[in-house]
Amino acid sequence: MALTECPLRKIALVSPDSTVMQVNKRTVSALQLDAWVEDYRLQLMPQLSTGDRLLVILQDKLETVVVILACLRSGVIYCPVNPVFPESRILDYAHKIGASVYISDTGFKAESIVPVARPALAARTVAVNSMIDVDSKAILDLIPTSGTTGVPKAVAHSLDNHLFSARGSASIIELTQGDGWLLSLPLFHVGGFSIVIRCLVAGACLLIDRQGLPLSRLLKTMSVTHVSLVNTQLQQILQGDDSIDLAETRLKTILLGGGVASAPLVRAVQEKNIQILTTYGMTEMSSQVCTGVPLFTREGVTSGEVLPYRKVKIASDGEILVAGEPLCPGYYLSSEDSTSGNTGSVMPVVDAEGWFHTGDLGEWVGQQVRVLGRKDNMLISGGENIHPEEIEQALLACEGVALAVVVAVTDKKFGQRPLAFVEMVNGTVNESFTKGCLAGKIARFKIPDRIIPLPKELPPEFPGQKLFTGIKPNRRLLQKLANRQVS
Repeated sequence: MALTECPLRKIALVSPDSTVMQVNKRTVSALQLDAWVEDYRLQLMPQLSTGDRLLVILQDKLETVVVILACLRSGVIYCPVNPVFPESRILDYAHKIGASVYISDTGFKAESIVPVARPALAARTVAVNSMIDVDSKAILDLIPTSGTTGVPKAVAHSLDNHLFSARGSASIIELTQGDGWLLSLPLFHVGGFSIVIRCLVAGACLLIDRQGLPLSRLLKTMSVTHVSLVNTQLQQILQGDDSIDLAETRLKTILLGGGVASAPLVRAVQEKNIQILTTYGMTEMSSQVCTGVPLFTREGVTSGEVLPYRKVKIASDGEILVAGEPLCPGYYLSSEDSTSGNTGSVMPVVDAEGWFHTGDLGEWVGQQVRVLGRKDNMLISGGENIHPEEIEQALLACEGVALAVVVAVTDKKFGQRPLAFVEMVNGTVNESFTKGCLAGKIARFKIPDRIIPLPKELPPEFPGQKLFTGIKPNRRLLQKLANRQVS
């Protein structure tokens, strides 16, 4: 057992009146948040035991943050799922991780797992006078990978994994007391979870919206100095119906990740004298691996330098290999997966030399990494290798393109050909104009045969499925739709 101080209790002891959270217009002190967490823990624990997997199906981010910290203090394992997933998929995941209890604010009901009573957030505060130590190497959470098919893998993290991730992030992102980081990513995703830990480590304010306000309005009305975004969110802020002038906000830093970054959007932010950092990360590495001021290349932008406590190697076949302190202990095993027949075991994710094989392809550009795409996304057309992500980055450089997803469709002559789904700022796709925009940016044989609108709704043949899995488009589902288009 490796004991370390609970980061929230540490702040509550040293600076009890400091603001650690803002919920729309309401500020929350370290002492108040500590009281909520402690009351929640005391009401939760009679229903649970140390090591229990608590399935968390919550939409309320404030309550979810309290649950995370109550789990940290109690030894219960935080196991979030996307609340919009179909009930059958949630139950399959619950079975995979051996969860027998759940907490929900969505009306979710299941016979095979038992709901726990949701504690109320206490209005009172009490003085704190002692530190709380927690086991920093015990499993704190099981966060599902953003798999687009089947039951996601459950990635096990310890508090140490998240702390080292936050410390490495702090080497390039200045975050101090008085700064506010908007919780713009979901807490069932490692990107959202990491924001909570970064703020606690730095003593910064965690900003939460409970009113469902547009992102652009939150940036104008709340004291947001830091925000994590994916490309689509940034596009909406800069060019969408609710676009704003970033120079009129308090923003200091934008962390742009979650996939392909648009070079024109990066330049647009830089012109406002706001720091924009691109990042490459994954669930298995507790969020960030590389982060930095991007370099511009002919193909797009890089994803930053390797952060402290991480190691990166490019294998001979171009695959990115990673290691370091933020790397998870492994995947949590169900009884069906485990050779011992017991849940609760963790399967390491590293090879014999300690490297995790990411499945991503990349290259070095100076000291920075440029991600080329997923190995399993690559298509072969007439003997030529094509990375969909390269085409997506070129499409994002075309005027008016807000989102692009390129998939492979079967072709009798070439074997496979690329097809692009795009979402435009103005809602209208001009296929010939967009193809012309790609000319000169990528090789002719990489230009998609078809460029079509991203569907707003799925056909009835796909009941219960979603176009997005968390913050990423469901590429496998779109590939099925694409092959229907050309069949």
